Amino acid sequence: MPDPALSDLRVIEVAQGIAGPYCGKLLASYGADVIKVEPPGAGDLSRRFGPFPEDIPHLEKSGTFLHLNTSKRSVTLDITGETGRLAFRRLLQNADILIENCAPGQMAQWGLGYDDLKADLPRLIYVSISPFGQTGPYRDYKGNSLTAMATSGVMYVTGAPDREPLTTGGEPAEYLAGMYAWLGALAALAYRDRENAGQQVDVSLMEAAASADEYSAAMYAFMGAIRRRYYSRHLFSYPSDIYACKDGHVVVSPAAQGFPSPTATDQGASPMSLLLGDVELDQNDLFRDRWARWFRWQEFERLLQPYLESNSADEIVSFAQALRMPFAHVFNAAQLLENEHLRERGFFQEIDHPQAGRLKYTGDLFKADRMKAPLRRAPLLGEHNEEILGGELGYTKKDLEVLRGQGVI
Repeated sequence: MPDPALSDLRVIEVAQGIAGPYCGKLLASYGADVIKVEPPGAGDLSRRFGPFPEDIPHLEKSGTFLHLNTSKRSVTLDITGETGRLAFRRLLQNADILIENCAPGQMAQWGLGYDDLKADLPRLIYVSISPFGQTGPYRDYKGNSLTAMATSGVMYVTGAPDREPLTTGGEPAEYLAGMYAWLGALAALAYRDRENAGQQVDVSLMEAAASADEYSAAMYAFMGAIRRRYYSRHLFSYPSDIYACKDGHVVVSPAAQGFPSPTATDQGASPMSLLLGDVELDQNDLFRDRWARWFRWQEFERLLQPYLESNSADEIVSFAQALRMPFAHVFNAAQLLENEHLRERGFFQEIDHPQAGRLKYTGDLFKADRMKAPLRRAPLLGEHNEEILGGELGYTKKDLEVLRGQGVI
């Protein structure tokens, strides 16, 4: 097996929470040596995020932290003080990438901004992640995934037209920003290979979320029209929705352009009429005209709902897919973990952890085994202090004791 794709890279991660650590996790997944620098005592903020086993908070058992920090090493270092910053600068001497998500200007106040480092470290790729970026009038605003989804415009078109806007579950803008930071770092590495120069990569949660906008900005630019919320439906076809069925929910999405035509089946009937068991429905305007369905969706739902309510999600999805219609389950977490497709592809992997025990972890963004590094558990807080600060930077055991006593590590 060849070495993983990024095995010659060293990354220093002084980011906390989700976006920055997710960027570091992706780099570590392909072999980069990611050293996570955490505040002494408290560690990464996400060590205090749940879920926790038996709902008991513990710095080493946070599901969020364990997920976001696989395959990394951890040192503790207080970079708010001069002694810690000196050690931090020594760590950076052999680094290719720095990931930080402090408030814009904070690293510069500590003498660790990109402009402070680039003269001594001209090949360093300095990845900065913040709610609104390093420049612009919102630069100093605080924010998170929720504010990014709101200010990006994505939230405005999510939800029912007669209700307030909604956001999707979880922290989508944080994960999007983490992926863009990863892509930015990889692009900067390619640039460095060609030009022998590092640079700062500036990633904004707001811009990451705005890049996931579908049609809204383009529609306004092109037509001057502001897209409005319209349930969870596709803008140009119907049905494209989420429906309750006998034992859960299914996504109903016959095709982006409406129903497959009657000629799509050997029976000379539309797949939807075959699904509902009544080929006479093909004579109904709602089955012949997609715009009729779009405008008279309540009437269409009355035709569809009895079938959905009398069949399970498995029955509906199986039959619809046999008719070449892309229906899908709406899985909960338990169904996802038990899903046969993901199991066969090895998406979830079990890892032992000395404090949290043996748990399942999500897998890779893509399959490419020749570039992949084995998945390793997240580090304990300061687990690699002696290995890195002592073994690599040359601090003696006595030095480390003194630094520990001073609260530097």
